[in-house]
Amino acid sequence: MKSALLLLGLALLVCSIQASDVPVFVWGKPSVTYVPALSKYSSSEFSALVESQSDEKTFTLVFAEERLSTEDLNQCKLKTQTCFRNLAKVDRKSYLPNVEDPLAAFERDSADIQSVQLSADGTLSERVVPKGGAVAIINLSGDDFAAHDALIDSVLDRLRAEFPNILVVYTAKTPSFRYSSLVRHKRQVKQDEEEVAATVHVLNITNTFLIAYENFLAGPVDELEPVILNTATKNNENSTDSTLQVDITGTSAQLSINFELTSGSWEITGVTYDNVQYYLRHRVHLNQHFSYRCYSLKYYTIDMKKEIVFEEVQIQPFWPSEEYTEFNRFGDSWDCIGFTSPGILTGLFLVFIFIFIGAYGITWMMDIRTMDRFDDPKGKTITVNVAE
Repeated sequence: MKSALLLLGLALLVCSIQASDVPVFVWGKPSVTYVPALSKYSSSEFSALVESQSDEKTFTLVFAEERLSTEDLNQCKLKTQTCFRNLAKVDRKSYLPNVEDPLAAFERDSADIQSVQLSADGTLSERVVPKGGAVAIINLSGDDFAAHDALIDSVLDRLRAEFPNILVVYTAKTPSFRYSSLVRHKRQVKQDEEEVAATVHVLNITNTFLIAYENFLAGPVDELEPVILNTATKNNENSTDSTLQVDITGTSAQLSINFELTSGSWEITGVTYDNVQYYLRHRVHLNQHFSYRCYSLKYYTIDMKKEIVFEEVQIQPFWPSEEYTEFNRFGDSWDCIGFTSPGILTGLFLVFIFIFIGAYGITWMMDIRTMDRFDDPKGKTITVNVAE
């Protein structure tokens, strides 16, 4: 449910943030209009904002990157400092994180609009003459934001010396980061995970036996190969009222598991694979109506050279009783992890340390004794002999 809501939220975010939305910085005027940083601006709204900041005596200078996103402003680093060091030093500037096609605000038929290219050495493709009411768009190429930041600062210093009343706009033509691609990537990863998800295999003998597992591996130790198990049958010749043998057949393999019921508890008494006896390192012994669950149930031959493994397995034999007469699903599970985990041992160790420190401190406090003699300021001074 949470993942579905997350995908829905990302989908809504994609709808609200178009591919042409880029960040914009505006500065240079003595008094900057207040701009809500979390608002999204359309081309017409941004055009109205620029018109409110400029007049016939203002020269508008636009620096346009090829690609720029808000992520570039946060993540671009030059050693330990941001790539936009000169931009960060500007005191009074307006920041708009989402503006739809901001360069469209300067696309108008006028002889006062000039478009030039800024080269890597800081020279312009043609001379920019600042004058009131005119607009100059300087196009930046490449993704070296630190170099662009330094070039912008040098160009501004040169133009301000000629014409001080300049409105500066720093923006881009297209974003370098698209949310839609991120959503597609996440959906693709989720789809791939679903495709490679392990299949749970279930083998059932009506009112007798049930096992569910993801993988069954067999072979020499460290050279295990997957084996498909197809059917499970009860071996009536080797089964009694208190014992049960289940024969599981598969691709060129046969597995036999023996169970025994004693005093209301069942246990696995033997496992045979391809007529070879396998042994478990620990005993499986639990309540009659419980199932046994283990993330990796391993059996070895007596020489420890061969191994069989059930991965993510849950198993349960069934003997009818007065309370339970039918068996069609697992009972409560008993996990193979045990009760004493490394976390529990660490906690007990720390508790014992605190108990020792506390007991030692209390012993010291109990050894503190009150003085048995007190000096009377009006009487004779107490004299304590060395012998005492």
